[in-house]
Amino acid sequence: MIHKIKALYDEGNGLKIRAIARQLGLSRNTVRKYLRMDEAAIEVKQSHRERRKQLDAYRDYIVTLLRQFPNLSAAKVLYKLQQKDPGLKVSERSARRYVRRLKETVIQCQKRYY
Repeated sequence: MIHKIKALYDEGNGLKIRAIARQLGLSRNTVRKYLRMDEAAIEVKQSHRERRKQLDAYRDYIVTLLRQFPNLSAAKVLYKLQQKDPGLKVSERSARRYVRRLKETVIQCQKRYY
């Protein structure tokens, strides 16, 4: 994306910021931000896009629980985590999302036979 923006801008000789934003479907502020940054800083920023989650610290424990009890619900996982660490402040919705992603990626789904 940054290469498109810089090519369209062409050091001030190409399209204006507003035209670039309209053409690429971006905000003008986003286009300005990318034009101010050098390419190395943008690559570093884009390579670290994954956000850290509070439950990442408990990932191994959750995986162990899910391997022992594959049908364990996210609410039960959250309950066990809160028993282990009473100071943990995570919403139920966040726990459900996190456990669902772990079940999809880490835990092997059981085959169903009909």
